[in-house]
Amino acid sequence: MSLSRRGVLAAIPAVALAGCGRDRPLRVAVVWSGDELRRFLDVVKEYGRPVSVYSAGDNIAALLRGPAEEVIPDVAVIPRLGLLFDPVVRRRIRPWTGGHEQPPFWRRLVTTHRGREELGAWFKIAHKSLVWHRAGEFAQPPEDLDTWRPARGTLAIGAADGWMLSDWFENVLLAYAPEVYNGIFPATGEPGNPAWWGVARTEEALELLATIWREAFDPDQGRRALTMQFHDSVLDVFVYRTADLVAAPDFALPVIDHYAGRGVAGHFRFPRWRDNAPPLVVGGDVAVAMRDGRADAIEFINWLTRPRRQDERDALTQWIGDGGFLTPFTLPSNALLRGPAKELNDAVNGHYDLSDRLIGSLEGGDGRGLWRVLTELFSDVVVGRADPVKAANDAREKLVAGSREGSL
Repeated sequence: MSLSRRGVLAAIPAVALAGCGRDRPLRVAVVWSGDELRRFLDVVKEYGRPVSVYSAGDNIAALLRGPAEEVIPDVAVIPRLGLLFDPVVRRRIRPWTGGHEQPPFWRRLVTTHRGREELGAWFKIAHKSLVWHRAGEFAQPPEDLDTWRPARGTLAIGAADGWMLSDWFENVLLAYAPEVYNGIFPATGEPGNPAWWGVARTEEALELLATIWREAFDPDQGRRALTMQFHDSVLDVFVYRTADLVAAPDFALPVIDHYAGRGVAGHFRFPRWRDNAPPLVVGGDVAVAMRDGRADAIEFINWLTRPRRQDERDALTQWIGDGGFLTPFTLPSNALLRGPAKELNDAVNGHYDLSDRLIGSLEGGDGRGLWRVLTELFSDVVVGRADPVKAANDAREKLVAGSREGSL
């Protein structure tokens, strides 16, 4: 997808922040909207210099790849690691030189394959291996994916958001066949091998996923799930109580607190597979400076992503304290998120979100790539009541076909 200069300017509303000086404001592109954008603006207001924040939404990839270089921002906070290594975008990124050291796991994710340059600094990170439930329930959470089968009607999924289906697949794949996950996207940061899409273990993981979904939903429930987004699935558990469980990242907590009140939620880790390590799928937003942007872009990134002292109070620490925002450096005061935050920092068996790492034809996005394959798998086995074995085989063939067009 490409956008003309006019298209970019029409699609991306700019929010100018107050500041003084004759130079144009530093231009910062983000993907957030709503409350997340408001919170980010509160953070940036404390910078003390003129900044304009562009809410690019799903158009950020087209913005950074596009031919309209005059509207490329000075700084971009990108939610998909794949964009960092996209051939076009990579050439436009200025390597990061920071005033602080990032934890080894997170530093490796943004470092070029030969370890010569860090391309960005992590601003926000996410724990994507949590299953949320109402407080006081599930005193004995499931530990083994081999036997865990949520009963029909107990599971909520916002299947209209392809990333929620992708998070399910990534957790199942990492739990069941970590060698496949490591082959497609090595945790070491080395280039992946798309041939792993075609191995039998990939199809077995897809069959396991399809079986879980098929047993958890009847056709009518599946049709409804396909119209629901992330927020809807969280509300199904904590407000409407039409389901008991929702697999969702740590940033589900602000939604729960806002609509259902504080202290009503609990969570457990996504179950392991037999003797394998529990899966830890992570995501996050990384701040990068664009090569042709202003010289002070790196300075802004260093300010934005710096570790906060334990006694420091600013808009970012307030955001962290309210929940739903984790960083590689600061543990939240919220007890529900302190454990997940420590797991992210330690990153034992940590693997970055696969769909956010892919580029090419399997690149994630509504109606395309891996998200589309998984949406079709969900629809086939839940609504169409297809045999999980056949549906998994069909899904693997689609992934193999997509990988031939370049996906890593």
